[in-house]
Amino acid sequence: MARRSSMELLARSAWVRLAHGVRTRTLPVLLFFAGLSAVMLLLARGAAEYGRTLAMELGAEFVGALVVIFALTPIVRRSQQGRVREHRHLDFSWYTDRVMTATRSVRVLHTFSRLFSPPYSQRFLAAAAGLIRRGGRVEVLLMHPDSVAAVLRTTELAGRRDVSQESRRNLQTLEAFRQGLDEASRARFEVRLYTAAASVQMYQWDDKLLASFLPLGKLSGDHSQLEVSTVSPLGSFVTERADELWDGGVTLTEYWLTGVTLTDDEGRRRYSCRFLDIGDRHYLADARVIAHLARAHNGSVRVELRRCPGTVHEVDVITDGDPDLAFVRQRFLEKYGHPEHVFARLDPLPPV
Repeated sequence: MARRSSMELLARSAWVRLAHGVRTRTLPVLLFFAGLSAVMLLLARGAAEYGRTLAMELGAEFVGALVVIFALTPIVRRSQQGRVREHRHLDFSWYTDRVMTATRSVRVLHTFSRLFSPPYSQRFLAAAAGLIRRGGRVEVLLMHPDSVAAVLRTTELAGRRDVSQESRRNLQTLEAFRQGLDEASRARFEVRLYTAAASVQMYQWDDKLLASFLPLGKLSGDHSQLEVSTVSPLGSFVTERADELWDGGVTLTEYWLTGVTLTDDEGRRRYSCRFLDIGDRHYLADARVIAHLARAHNGSVRVELRRCPGTVHEVDVITDGDPDLAFVRQRFLEKYGHPEHVFARLDPLPPV
């Protein structure tokens, strides 16, 4: 079944590449005239000096084609840069077809995206992997699930979707895809998270993009989409906004792991740990940290987080019966997609 699915994907990719740049309704017409031309050439084979006449006619046609390609095509292309094409909604299959034919880059900016969930995720990630193998780059920018902006957007959607929850699911899918890439390919695939309030979404491939503003009360993918060039006024506005959010974003590695320094009577040890931020409290889930605490004297360990410079925390292990434990376990499962049973809770110490 998996092999059949892979073959279907390859066949779809080949068809998309063949039809790229040619409208579906135009292709049968082109094939008809190509066949008609072949028939006419066969019928004329008995004519005098058939070879010389054919060569002369083809040479003239080639000169005309060169004039069109090198002189007229750039003029037409420039005239189309400001053109806006409206789509009724965001068709993820249609967009994936464009990713299959991309040659340089693909960028996605959204709060969360159904593109990274079934039934669309398999084809998109296969297309993204193909672009990466061709030397292209894929960048994804999603809303940080623990941000205030995610809570506000959930409120704007009137409960239709939980942005934090959907974003976490997207990130698990994207992390699994990243882990399946080799080291060289990982350098051309990057995911970041933004915490600011978003106003636009963007689905870009090479020098084209789909843009939409986030509507109140419904998903932006169900709203009309504007297809424009990246150098058009609207395209430039959207890409500049994406660049700003990207530059201030958190990397996927920073979302999964945090740097921790533990200090006690025996010195300092540094770890990279899985963690949770719930309100203004921090929780660590790392067997090495738990073992370190078990070996140390009660209350002698102090913790510093790389993300909270200048703040020192005391730490204790959450045990069964602690009122926080069930909630923390549930949040960890939502974030990482697998359970954890033992956590260390950090409490900031007052400044000295």
